[in-house]
Amino acid sequence: MPVSKLYIADDNADFAGYLATVAERQGWSVEICANGNELVNGLMSETCPAVALVDIHMPELDGIEVIELLVDIDRPLRFRFMTGGADAPMLAAKLMARARNLAVGRNLYKPVEMETLKRVLDEERNALLALAS
Repeated sequence: MPVSKLYIADDNADFAGYLATVAERQGWSVEICANGNELVNGLMSETCPAVALVDIHMPELDGIEVIELLVDIDRPLRFRFMTGGADAPMLAAKLMARARNLAVGRNLYKPVEMETLKRVLDEERNALLALAS
């Protein structure tokens, strides 16, 4: 099975580390981004297919602002937005991403249980393979 690229954008280092550990054990190559700027830079620097788990509330650039900057990206990408708060900002990010023809999976709510995360990663790997072909 080919290695899949996963970006985790979350300013909570402990939570991002938990997500990364589970993902790496599932065979993902992981890049942790502490804010939206790091995520945008990472997404723009490569061309391989990838999945991004994006916290809606981050410093510098939040999840919505990240989507606004990815209009011209030429890379197979899938997004999952995460929050521990209100639904409205996450819904807005999801609608904006879809309006820009970006592939978006169901939202994730913090805390994310390990079995749920494993299932999501499996779903995303399959969706990413279909998107990249």
